[in-house]
Amino acid sequence: MPEIKLKHVVSCSSEDNTHRAESLLSSDTNRKWKAARPAEKHVSVILQLEKEEQIHSIDIGNEGSAFIEVLVGHSTSVKDQNFEVLLVTSSFMSPTESRNGTNTNRVRFFGPSQLLKATAQEKWDCVKIVCSQPYSKSLAYGVAFIKLHSPPDADDVPVSTPPKLTKLGQFRVRDESPSSGSDIQPGSLFFGRDSAAKTSTGLKVSPQNERWSYAAAALNSEGSSAPSSSSSSQQVPTSQNTSSDKREGPKPKPEPKPKLKAKSAEPVPFNRILEGVVFVLSGFQNPFRGELRDKALAMGARYRPDWTPDSTHLICAFANTPKYSQVKAAGGVIVRKEWVMDCHKTKKKISSKPYLLKRAESSSESEAEQDESEEETQKAVTALYMFQESHLKKHAELSSLHSVELESRRKKAAKESTVQVKDEDLYGGSTDENTDAEEEEDKPIPELPDFLTGKRFYLYGKFPDNQKRQLQRYIIAFNGAVEDYMSEKVQFVVTSEGWDESFEDALMENGNLSFVKPTWIFAINDRQKMLPYQPYTVVP
Repeated sequence: MPEIKLKHVVSCSSEDNTHRAESLLSSDTNRKWKAARPAEKHVSVILQLEKEEQIHSIDIGNEGSAFIEVLVGHSTSVKDQNFEVLLVTSSFMSPTESRNGTNTNRVRFFGPSQLLKATAQEKWDCVKIVCSQPYSKSLAYGVAFIKLHSPPDADDVPVSTPPKLTKLGQFRVRDESPSSGSDIQPGSLFFGRDSAAKTSTGLKVSPQNERWSYAAAALNSEGSSAPSSSSSSQQVPTSQNTSSDKREGPKPKPEPKPKLKAKSAEPVPFNRILEGVVFVLSGFQNPFRGELRDKALAMGARYRPDWTPDSTHLICAFANTPKYSQVKAAGGVIVRKEWVMDCHKTKKKISSKPYLLKRAESSSESEAEQDESEEETQKAVTALYMFQESHLKKHAELSSLHSVELESRRKKAAKESTVQVKDEDLYGGSTDENTDAEEEEDKPIPELPDFLTGKRFYLYGKFPDNQKRQLQRYIIAFNGAVEDYMSEKVQFVVTSEGWDESFEDALMENGNLSFVKPTWIFAINDRQKMLPYQPYTVVP
């Protein structure tokens, strides 16, 4: 496969003074591209190709990156949304290797089956490489090399075509040329006999005799000593040898029956165990997601990032995912990850029925929590209205007290002015009515605090007593949002169970996630002001 040449570097988000991005342009150099400093969230580089090419396969040499993603676009693309994903985010280092700094230079080869088919079929002239290392804060990472290959040319196809396979009953017979010498392959005599029967005009074998020759040969190989079967097995091979003598001369042909019998017992090849299976993954995080996808692809299955009409199986981690509901409504097959792992372990296709993911068993608790959360949300809205009503009542009471106080002041001032008028001038007092109470402007109704505006929360795990309902009430009252599912919109995960292993996988999908304790929300309500969440974070 011809290698695609890289022209120049369009842009780079970060690069070391020694290991610059230009090092990726030449495959002969031992230099590499690395970030300018460690602990960067992610780094990227855009490379310009010499011309528009269709990318058939990719070879990547790692340099300390935990994950690498490859996108493609055109030279007119000026924004990130104009790039299309060619190679999904792939794992190059595990969390343990990243922390210990081992296996930093792993090399992986990605063939056509591992690239997105729709993107790989088009031509592109720009390649964007995105690297990330969330597990280590002291490792400057990047890419050692990258090689892009175009589809093989027609001239590169070898002259010798692979042997054609022909079915003979329940057996697969390999077509071998007569020049192969005395090395007899399973089924070669039977296939050669058919071709000889067509070309030979002297001897013709009926289809009934052909069937009897196979049965008699099988009985003869098994050691049958019956007179009738032995006589038939002696006569029919004679005609077979006669036809083979006409075709190949005096060369003797040993009987291939034992090999043919072994051929029938041969198991399905490992790379065709899951042939015909088109699967979609849901609920898994890298690096386990990549390992599970590679195992299924190695057994002949095909991968789709989203559910399509030709998809057959959804491999799901748990039931309360959006893809689960979509596939359930479409009538697709939903299985657990153990189905792929057991097929890979036993090296044979296992029925998926014992591995079906049933919502009644696996998500009864999640449904109950969802119903409970809906009920609690309704209660929180009711509490919000009650809170507003209480504010209105307090405001009305304050207004009433203020009016009474103004009236008392007005009467007191009237008395004082009356006394003063009597002392000074009986007719010198003002006859204007005191309108201070009428001129007092109405104060606006106080609004609810909006400490959590623009923040989205997901409540994870179990909470003691009535704490979950209170959390939902406070978040909604402070203008926050509570998500029913874990999605990319979530910014804060509230949990009272401490650090969970799944949090590390969630950080791989969404690096902006923060895991906090419920005491943060309660402290905001107690102090009636926004507080920093860092003192309340949950750490491993």
